[in-house]
Amino acid sequence: MGTSTVSPHVNTSAAQSWLLWAGFILVSLNLRLIFSTVGPLLENLQLGFTSTLLVTTLPLALLGLFSMAGVRLRHWLGEERALFFALILLSMGCSVRGLGEPGLIVGTFVGSAGIAVMNVIMPVLARKRFGPQRMGMVMGIYALMLGAGAVLGASASLPLFQWLGADRASAFHALGLWAIPALLALLLWAPQVRHAAHHRPGSGHGGPGVNVYRDPTAWAITLFFGLQVLNLFVFLPWMPTLLRDRGADGATAAVIFSLSQLSLMLASFVMPLLAARTQDHRPHIAATILLCLAGTLGLMYSPLHSATVWAGVLGAGQGAGLSLGTFLFVAKSASIDTATRISAMAQTVGYLIAAAGPLMVGALYQHNGDWNLPVLLLAGILLIQLIVALPAGRNVKV
Repeated sequence: MGTSTVSPHVNTSAAQSWLLWAGFILVSLNLRLIFSTVGPLLENLQLGFTSTLLVTTLPLALLGLFSMAGVRLRHWLGEERALFFALILLSMGCSVRGLGEPGLIVGTFVGSAGIAVMNVIMPVLARKRFGPQRMGMVMGIYALMLGAGAVLGASASLPLFQWLGADRASAFHALGLWAIPALLALLLWAPQVRHAAHHRPGSGHGGPGVNVYRDPTAWAITLFFGLQVLNLFVFLPWMPTLLRDRGADGATAAVIFSLSQLSLMLASFVMPLLAARTQDHRPHIAATILLCLAGTLGLMYSPLHSATVWAGVLGAGQGAGLSLGTFLFVAKSASIDTATRISAMAQTVGYLIAAAGPLMVGALYQHNGDWNLPVLLLAGILLIQLIVALPAGRNVKV
């Protein structure tokens, strides 16, 4: 009488696949926590104007400056080990943010450096480990977890602050506790380090000779991504302040901000699934920019009772745009190496462009004391983006 057995290899492969997915998801979840946790506590941190500009602008500049380090680390260590090293930086950065205002600045620097490396590597690692056929689903899950991290950080920061004592020290301690999910990601990703030896970088063909800085499609992708990031990272720290200045209390502003991040999360998941169905992504690009434009203007000029609707529209445009930009890094590349180059270019140049957003908005708000000019500036930037970014969606490969 025969007996059926399950091959140990099948069990091992299933376990390895589960570990890969779990690690990928938890790493993705951590990529926005360090940014979305500051906005709801900005008033409670009682920072000076210079420190406020630093914690809202420094991350974007560092994400740009350290993006090329992600390319170097990938070639030296492989994607898996480079990601592990970046998670160590993120864990350290989150931890020291709990030590007060100097720790917040240092932690923002260290954590942003780690995230810059991860931002470059994650789309490339997704294509390598999951395959190009599943990129729509994988990048949708990646973007969903980015949004989930933003929602978690935005919604949990204020309750955590209140639970810890609701004083200035509690605000810093609340930020420091976000090292816990970073450490969990580090532990869960550790088994993947051994795969780096079996998946050597630079294996794609046709990519090493491509100079993406001379390619118009790569530049269009870069400008689309950078200007999307600019819009998002202006509103991450400043949306609660804008809402409070319009008459909302702190709790209401925090809820509206959290709902905008929920909309961002859902749209970021859906967009790569839609984009994977076609080769021409110009309609998708136009739709995301117009949603951001409507949400930006509506949040400022609509009646306050409708702010939740416009925050949701804005979040949908921001989420869809960022996930579409990341998807284009891979979808418009002929090889993994070219995808790495476009990812690094878009994030180096794009984040440096985006860094000007919080800086300009913060300075204008400080000078004028109201939000009219900053919001009109953001609307004008979105109209420019609509023109310069549309070529990124053409059916071409770099």
